[in-house]
Amino acid sequence: MYTVLFYVHNCNMLLYVKGEFLMKHDIKLIDDEVLIKEYIERGKGLFNDGEFEKAFRYYNKAILLDNEYAESYFVKGHAHLQRFEVEEAERCLKIYLKLAPGDPKGYWKLIDIHDLTGDFDKCIYYCEKLIEMDPENSITYLKKAEFLALLNDFNEAVKCFDICLKLDSNFYDAICGKASALLSLRNKKAALELYIKATYVDITKSAAYFGTSEVYMSMGYFQKALIFAEQAYNMEPENEWYKCHYSVLKNMSVGIR
Repeated sequence: MYTVLFYVHNCNMLLYVKGEFLMKHDIKLIDDEVLIKEYIERGKGLFNDGEFEKAFRYYNKAILLDNEYAESYFVKGHAHLQRFEVEEAERCLKIYLKLAPGDPKGYWKLIDIHDLTGDFDKCIYYCEKLIEMDPENSITYLKKAEFLALLNDFNEAVKCFDICLKLDSNFYDAICGKASALLSLRNKKAALELYIKATYVDITKSAAYFGTSEVYMSMGYFQKALIFAEQAYNMEPENEWYKCHYSVLKNMSVGIR
């Protein structure tokens, strides 16, 4: 409990809260922020219920009440992204970052936008911004490496995966990512070693088993490839790519016999 008292001083109403006097202007700012948060939460609820136009009306109300309140732009930008309205989403997120410079979640959301549009160069650009802010974040290096691989820049991707693995030597996704990049560079032996390592790092995940199968298949060892393809498929039977790969190898195996 705390004391709330009202005073009048020089024709100005003062509010005494928690040992401090607040002027009428300060009280209004507090009231505005409470109302903005209420508008944002109402908008989120309406958006989740599929009432998109009404949701955006509330987001716009929040912005009209205070056009420098950063979170309003972030929430609105995220909502546009969920509706694949990428230009509006990007506009909102850039305003957000002007108001909240250096906030990682703004850059991550911009990465999501450009990943969706296939502009991987911009994804890499924003990954580099994040790396500048936090050079010890292995996830950012992983994402940058994955985008480099999507641009077929496998040598740079391997270098980026290496940095990631220096930060976290047992990072499963980085091990598999580097193995995949090495396979694309036709370094099959190194790729195979990494995929097998990954199967020991986390036996519950299927990617390394599938990758091992791909390497063995590229080497012409179809029986070994089949064993790992079956393991991957059994772990994720709903994965159509695994199912197709396993079926091809199974049919090839029958033909070889």
